[in-house]
Amino acid sequence: MATISEALADLATQPVTPAEIERARRMRTYALDTLAVTLSGTISPSSAAVARTILAAAGKPEATVLGAGRGTSAWDAALANGAFAHALELDDDHRIAVLHPGAVVVPAALAAAEAAPATGLTFLRALLHGYEVTCRLGEVFRGSQFYHGVHPTALCGVFGAAMAAGVAMGLNRDALVRALGIAGTQASGLTEWRADGSWIKRLHPGRAAHAGVLSARLAAEGFTGPATIFEGANGFFNAFSYGEKIDPLCMTRDLGTDYRALGTALKPYPCCRFEHGAIDLAIEAHRNGVAPADIAAVAIRIYRTDVLSYHHEPKNPVDAQFNVPYGVAVALLRGKVMLSDFTDAAIRDEQVLAIARRITVTEDDGYTARYPSDYWVELKLRLLDGSERRYFSECPSGDPEASQYSNDNGLLHAEAERKSAALLAECGFGERADALRLCVAGLAEASGVKELAAILGPVPAALHAAHRR
Repeated sequence: MATISEALADLATQPVTPAEIERARRMRTYALDTLAVTLSGTISPSSAAVARTILAAAGKPEATVLGAGRGTSAWDAALANGAFAHALELDDDHRIAVLHPGAVVVPAALAAAEAAPATGLTFLRALLHGYEVTCRLGEVFRGSQFYHGVHPTALCGVFGAAMAAGVAMGLNRDALVRALGIAGTQASGLTEWRADGSWIKRLHPGRAAHAGVLSARLAAEGFTGPATIFEGANGFFNAFSYGEKIDPLCMTRDLGTDYRALGTALKPYPCCRFEHGAIDLAIEAHRNGVAPADIAAVAIRIYRTDVLSYHHEPKNPVDAQFNVPYGVAVALLRGKVMLSDFTDAAIRDEQVLAIARRITVTEDDGYTARYPSDYWVELKLRLLDGSERRYFSECPSGDPEASQYSNDNGLLHAEAERKSAALLAECGFGERADALRLCVAGLAEASGVKELAAILGPVPAALHAAHRR
């Protein structure tokens, strides 16, 4: 009987069929979103520190560091770009897997594809299979790793990065199995960033992408890794389940017919995905004419994640990105939530904080029992005239399974195009939006990814200084 790694490698190395090509083409939505988020993420101070560190000792120029216009080794480019992708809290996520696949998989695939070199279609196939491994592995744990101080994006993402890099490099089945085994021993990532708002969370996707590219290259040279890295007695499941109930069959159930990768969601707001449902509802209330001055109290019921916070004054911008009262208060006041709401100055805005102090958040046992299959949230407003308004969300916007996407197959991609254009403009890269959109649209027919890398290339130092947050 095949091991899990062997089954995943078998799928990735099957002959390319028209159905495979169509699924790969659907990954253009996530490529566009992640690449726009990554380039925009170069304006963050954390990204500047990463870029300086890597470029100070740049290796063989085989892959592009976004926003720098310089090349380095494929694994170091993956490290830098992965850290950039997670810097703004706008990278895609998967609801049931409870992780961010794009910030790990796209940088690993791009670096490996640029270095190989690989065609645009191979790059898209690398994304498809990298996302698939990452999302299936996340569904095994369903967010439970967060309860034990480790970050699913980093731990599960390293396998997706190895698969993506391996597909981009054209590794055969046995080499892909080795690459997954090598990747597993490098899985790491602690959630202690919550203590002080430090930047280690942003490093996690980059470190996983780096390890994935390294794993694929070692495997290509014959370095060995265990085929039982997932299910073995000393493998990943045993090491990182912490006694929680897990579902290992998620790795192979309907493999090749039910692509979990295609359930990945886009993030409309630059903060933790777990609070997006509440923000959606607050924006709905704002659009319905509810004025902050008329609100006496706000009560939110939400599911437990051990990730969000509920105090009324954020300690720092990172803390604000995980703070429900702050995010909801911004949405109630302005009807939108933007990058500019998460600066040192913005989180001290007394207008926002005055609303946040009227917000209470309760973790509902019933909602928690449904998580992560459902992200139920209730927002109840008590107005000064004594009336109440109640809003309820089953699934946040940006998720392919939310109701608004059920009858419109093109809506999610259209949202990715709008988001990427607006974000690039906000971060100073607006002139590149059309070129990036068109380049991604043509990837399935492209002979390579060099044009894509060139679009995402150099940024004048003055622009970095002007937008540094």
